[in-house]
Amino acid sequence: MILHLRAAVEQLYAAMPGEFTTLRTQLVRQARDAGDAALAKEITALRKPTVAAWALNHFVREHGEELADFRAFAELLREAQRSLDADQLRVLGRERARRVDAVAERVAAEAAAAGQRLGAGVAQEVRDTLTALVADESAEASILTGALVRALSYSGFGSVDIDDVVAVDTGLVGGAAGARPALEVLQGGGEGGEAAAAVDLEERRRARRAAERSRLTAELEQARSELRTADRQVAVLTARQEEVIEGIADLERRLATARARLEKVTSELDEASGIRDRAERREADATTALAENESS
Repeated sequence: MILHLRAAVEQLYAAMPGEFTTLRTQLVRQARDAGDAALAKEITALRKPTVAAWALNHFVREHGEELADFRAFAELLREAQRSLDADQLRVLGRERARRVDAVAERVAAEAAAAGQRLGAGVAQEVRDTLTALVADESAEASILTGALVRALSYSGFGSVDIDDVVAVDTGLVGGAAGARPALEVLQGGGEGGEAAAAVDLEERRRARRAAERSRLTAELEQARSELRTADRQVAVLTARQEEVIEGIADLERRLATARARLEKVTSELDEASGIRDRAERREADATTALAENESS
């Protein structure tokens, strides 16, 4: 078996946390048995991922397609930041925490399903890393390698520190941002036929990956378009809501004024009614007195 560093990374960072050290030792032994001391040294240097990093690697590898909407949202927010679109930033900023929490819950659920429950501290590291993905394209590309070794964090401004966050250099791991690493174990020795078969197999795999990337890119563009439309609708409805709220406030002020006027008029009416009652009594008394005078 010809073992390559890309293949070693793929195997190690797809393994459960408890299997990492044993598997790394096995791969180092295979490299040494193959006479490749340099490769053995490189594999030895591969760092065990933290639990949070493993959980994200696992999710990217097994359920990466579920991140399409989240990545589209992240790009939309970054575009708003670059263009200093205050309205967009206000709307998307309120949405960010909800989306981060939703994806973090999925990551935790899939980790638990694989046999690794995440504690509160690890779950927070997952959320911090997803927040960094939203903020920084380089952080997103690092996460999508599926070979993180530690969690990321974002301070709220500037770029995210991505030094030494992936198992190997990004040039080896990936390519375009968002692509999964193409890491393979190639079978065979030095025979030309076997080597040609391995090359042919790799070409077919690359073709499938290219087709998958095209499909995901189309889905991403569709998701971005739908998100922009929804965002515009949210902005319009938010403005209408504010208008209705202001209208209600104006009506409440006018109602309070009308009630005050009603109280004043009611008080004046009570006073006028009292004056009228007293006048009626005086009129009755005067009428009676006049009648008595005329009869005498």
